[in-house]
Amino acid sequence: MKKQGLIFILTLALTCAGNLSTLSVQAATDTQTEAAADQASEAFAVSGIAKDGKGGMYLADRVHHVLRIRTKNGTYQVLAGKADKSGYKNGSAASARFNAPWDVVAYQGGWLISDSENHALRLYKNGKITTIAGTGKAGYKDATGKKAKFNRPTGMAEGKNGEIYLADTGNHVIRRIDQNGRVTTYAGGKAGCADGTLKKARFLEPTGLYYYQGALYVADSGNHRICMIKNGKVTTVAGSAKGIEGSQDGSALKARLSNPQDIFVTKHAVYISDTGNGCVRKLSKGKVTTLIDAFSMNDGRTPAEPCGLTVQGGKLYVGDIFTEELLELEL
Repeated sequence: MKKQGLIFILTLALTCAGNLSTLSVQAATDTQTEAAADQASEAFAVSGIAKDGKGGMYLADRVHHVLRIRTKNGTYQVLAGKADKSGYKNGSAASARFNAPWDVVAYQGGWLISDSENHALRLYKNGKITTIAGTGKAGYKDATGKKAKFNRPTGMAEGKNGEIYLADTGNHVIRRIDQNGRVTTYAGGKAGCADGTLKKARFLEPTGLYYYQGALYVADSGNHRICMIKNGKVTTVAGSAKGIEGSQDGSALKARLSNPQDIFVTKHAVYISDTGNGCVRKLSKGKVTTLIDAFSMNDGRTPAEPCGLTVQGGKLYVGDIFTEELLELEL
C-alpha cells in the first residue's frame, strides 16, 4: 500500500467533556487507495477546502499547485493546473498554472482560488482560469481587479452578501473583495498583536478565515491565537491575546496554540488546525481541548501538519500538508 494519497478513516468516541476516549484506525483497502492515488497524482496536500453543496469538495493543493475535486463517492480529480508544475498562466483549466494555491471559495458562479505565491486571486469557471484581482507580484494596494495588490493571500471566507474576506498574510491584514472585484482593507494595519477596532487591531501573518452568523473568525497564525471580528471589533477568543506561543489545553484565553492555520465553525464548536503543534483543537463552552494529535493514533506520525478543515455529514475533514493525506474524523 502506498503511503502517499492514503485516506485514513478515524472513528473518535468523545466523552461529554470533549476529551478523546477511544480511537480506532482503519486504513482504506489497497484497491481504494490505488484508485485515489491514480486520480490525485498519488498525493494531495490540502490547505483549503470548499463544499459544493452536493456532497463534493473543492480542494486547494498548495504543494502540488493544483485545484482538485473530491466527489461525493470519494474519488479525486485534478480540475485545474498540472501537478507539480508551478507557474502563472490563465486559460483553459488544463493549461493554467498556479504557484501554491492556498484556499478556494464560491464566487461569481465559480470558484475563487487564493494563488498565494502569485499574489493573486484566480477564478475557476466554465473550465477556464482567469485572474480576478492581483498583478502576479507582491504589493499592497486597494483597487479594483488587476490593479489591486496582495502579498501572499491565503485563507478566504464568503460573507453574508457574497463578498469574500481574505487573509493577506504578507501584509498582516484582512482584505475584502466585493462581487464587482473591488478590493479594500477590512481590518488591521502594520504587523503586531492587538484587539480593538478594525483600524486599530493588529495581526501577524493571519491565514485561516471562517464567517459564521455575522462574525468573521481569524486564525492569526503568527500571533498563535484565534480572533473574532464582530460589530466592528476584533477580540481574541482562543490562545494568548499577547501572542504567546505554546501547547496547552484549558480555558480559552489560557490555552496556548502554535501557528494555527485554519478554522471551521459550527453551532457547537470552533475547530482549529493547530499546525505548529501538529494537532486539531476544539474550542467549545469556553474551553480548548485537543481533539486529535499524532500520539492519539499511537503512531507518532499523523496528523503532522494539519491545515485545511471542513465539516460535512457529521465528519471533520483535515488536510495534512506534511503527510499529504486527507483525514476523516467521525464527530
